[in-house]
Amino acid sequence: MNRERYNQPTFQKLACLLAAVCLVILAPFQAHAEALQGSIEFTDGNYRVGAGDVLSVFVYHQKDLSQTGILVRPDGLASFNGIGEVEVAGRTVSELNKILTKELAELVISPRVSVNIDKMKPGTVFLAGAVTHPGMYQLDPNAAGSKTDGAISRSQLRLSNILSNAGGVKMSADLTKVQVRRGDTVVRTVDLWKLLQNGAGSSDVYLQSGDTVFVPQLPQMAMSDAQYELLLQSSIGPKSFPVRVIGEVKTPGVYRLQGDSPFLNSAVAKAGGYKESANQKVVAIRRFANENDMTTLFVDPQKLDVTLRPNDVLYISEAKVYKAGKFMDSVNRILSPFTSLGTTALGFSVVNGN
Repeated sequence: MNRERYNQPTFQKLACLLAAVCLVILAPFQAHAEALQGSIEFTDGNYRVGAGDVLSVFVYHQKDLSQTGILVRPDGLASFNGIGEVEVAGRTVSELNKILTKELAELVISPRVSVNIDKMKPGTVFLAGAVTHPGMYQLDPNAAGSKTDGAISRSQLRLSNILSNAGGVKMSADLTKVQVRRGDTVVRTVDLWKLLQNGAGSSDVYLQSGDTVFVPQLPQMAMSDAQYELLLQSSIGPKSFPVRVIGEVKTPGVYRLQGDSPFLNSAVAKAGGYKESANQKVVAIRRFANENDMTTLFVDPQKLDVTLRPNDVLYISEAKVYKAGKFMDSVNRILSPFTSLGTTALGFSVVNGN
């Protein structure tokens, strides 16, 4: 019993001393890991290494095994000090860490390994469906301005950024079922409304080179006013869209409104403002739900500066048409040619920015 009482505090002192030594030894590696965190976080989201990527490896206390400028060759292999060639293409950084740690365990006792992607290959992504400018897009994540605090930013490879580069989505886009296809397989179905409404990061997925993004199209532009305004405020909304202004304005015609100023009074201002003869208390707006279905709205622009939509036709009547019956006759007569998108000279090709 006396011996146990004597050895217990001694053992505790030794344990504390050993813990302090471990902290001192591991401090540099911890600092290095923290320094790498800004870079490594960009490789999350299942980004997989591919040909053209440039890697670096840090092995704690092993300068001869640490290296930079490791090029991933077209065959998917890369050469590492002390190990030789390793198949790295198609693997995540986390998977590479485990593979290299296992290989280096034959050379070093309990190796501590950090893998980083120093330079990324340009990505090619295909956009199809209800987007303004469908087609192929090649983005270089290593371009000027794409680095933050020395770490490679992958923001250009996010779904929202690529849709933004394509001019945004169409008004008829079904944002609840955006598909990310890899080859012939749908690997992800994304609800972009969650991203717009809540900023849900899981909805703004990283894309891989060769991915195809397909945005389904609704049979009609069934977006509510609240959804439409939310879309305009986002990076994937239309940057601009056309409206027609006719009637008692100084320069009637087709004008493109910017997504950050999509209002009735902005359209009137682009048309040179009202003539002295204009009725400034009621503006008739012909709005299309699809190619054939339309409705007519009546708005007092002095009380409500409404948000316009693509292909809206604004009609400003003369002030002397003051009786309700005559006013409606005038509206119907002037707007009668605009019964479908195909007859407005503001067809889908214009709306979609093509």
